[in-house]
Amino acid sequence: MKVDKKLLFSMLIKSLWWWVLIAFFLASIYWSYEPGITLRRSVAFITLVVAGFCVVSHFTAESLMYFIAKAIFVAAVMGLIYLVISPSNALGGHGEGDRANMFIGIMSDKNGGARLYAYGILILVGLGYYRARNHKIMLAVLGVCLIFANSATAIVMVFAGVGLITLFKIMRTHSPNVNLRRVIIITLLLIAAAVVVSYLYAFLLELLGRDPTLTNRTVIWALLDEYIQAESTLGYGFGAFWVSDAVTSFVDRWSYIGNAHSGYYEVMLYGGKVGLFLVVFLTLKIVKDLVQGYIVSEKNGLLAALLAIILMQCIVNYIGFVIMNHNSADMLIYAVISFVAMLSITDKRPASEIKNPSLMVKNL
Repeated sequence: MKVDKKLLFSMLIKSLWWWVLIAFFLASIYWSYEPGITLRRSVAFITLVVAGFCVVSHFTAESLMYFIAKAIFVAAVMGLIYLVISPSNALGGHGEGDRANMFIGIMSDKNGGARLYAYGILILVGLGYYRARNHKIMLAVLGVCLIFANSATAIVMVFAGVGLITLFKIMRTHSPNVNLRRVIIITLLLIAAAVVVSYLYAFLLELLGRDPTLTNRTVIWALLDEYIQAESTLGYGFGAFWVSDAVTSFVDRWSYIGNAHSGYYEVMLYGGKVGLFLVVFLTLKIVKDLVQGYIVSEKNGLLAALLAIILMQCIVNYIGFVIMNHNSADMLIYAVISFVAMLSITDKRPASEIKNPSLMVKNL
């Protein structure tokens, strides 16, 4: 399968911050508390990013994202079948009380699975795939799985994401200059919404059935502050903290939890302030590319969906390990979106030269 060399070189240049971040994680082997673990997890992370880069460079953005949505749909259907066959295994013992025995299907984690169902819904809505019968079935199945999972975070992702997609579509015109002005208006509206949410924070948590500690997350973060301060500049090495001797006193006080339940805290443990800066800068670069593509490209629905998903990930990453999690489907979607964003303002190939993964699967 051939790829235009000029396009490939342009993508490599425009994805420079990815390679800087990867180089930093590899360099963290030298100061890591567990160099072997850091090396293995860095290789896994690089594999994920390179896989995202390769699929985006070979396929059309629309067909690739639709393929991802269909893959999520298939996983959801398999989960419902598993629920019928083995209810005890398809219902995980996550949480207590009303949060116990929620639907996980074939996923390893009910919250991670619920976020995937949310991504599938947002992709379909963004692409305008909700009128045909098969698309309605896909949305219905994903919606049922989302409700069964009972994840307040994922439900908010869907409602907020669909709202953002609708807003982006309504506000967009065929004039780049007008689009730029409207992007500024949208940004001001989002800032105003963020201020309102901050004032209503406690009320909204109660409305969603979440306690003020976010299921003890704030307690965990408070305990982790001293460990972050101990290695505030470069961190403990990529993926090293939770398997190093440094975590022993934390485990004695709280028990082993595996991650900080916040992507931002986790990145601070991975790479300190330097790592956090690189991740934030990379995310801002992705958002900038998506906005630029939204202003000048005709891929209105697709870019609206991807922009909504990235914004949702930035918010959810505060209470969940989403961004920079090499074991997470969220991270693969984050990587794919980053390269699609770059390609939306770079790719000049005619459609006949770009592959469609859905058609390739049908031909197998």
